[in-house]
Amino acid sequence: MFKNIWKGWTVGVSVIFTPLFLLISLVQPDVPTSMLLAVPLIPVIAALQGVLISSLVCLGLKILSFKN
Repeated sequence: MFKNIWKGWTVGVSVIFTPLFLLISLVQPDVPTSMLLAVPLIPVIAALQGVLISSLVCLGLKILSFKN
């Protein structure tokens, strides 16, 4: 279950935010270099967030199973 949640989160966030950042960087006349450097890091950040989210979901399911 951890792997499925992690993959879904990583792909979902990457698909949403990568085009958004690219669009913003193309529309703005003077783009800060930090924004251009952030675009390739979006999948890495999403993967790290996915680890945290899926860990919390799996922990919550484990606690729920103890209650039942």
